[in-house]
Amino acid sequence: MTMKKMPTQLESQVDWLNSEIEKDKIELERDKLKFIQEIKKIDRSEILPKPIEIKKLTLWERIMKVITKS
Repeated sequence: MTMKKMPTQLESQVDWLNSEIEKDKIELERDKLKFIQEIKKIDRSEILPKPIEIKKLTLWERIMKVITKS
C-alpha cells in the first residue's frame, strides 16, 4: 500500500500561489480584451482633432503686411 504524503505547509502555499498567478493571468487577459473593445468603439476624431488650417497669404498680402507693420 502506498500512502499519499500529506502536503507540507510550504507546498500548499506554493500551490496556492500558483493558482493565484493563474487567476491573475486570466483576469489580466480578460481586462485587456475588454479595454481593446472599448478603444475600438472610440471614434478617431474624438482622439485626434482635425489639424488647424493655416491660411497661406498671397504675395500681395505679405507685402502689405510687411509695409503696414513697419
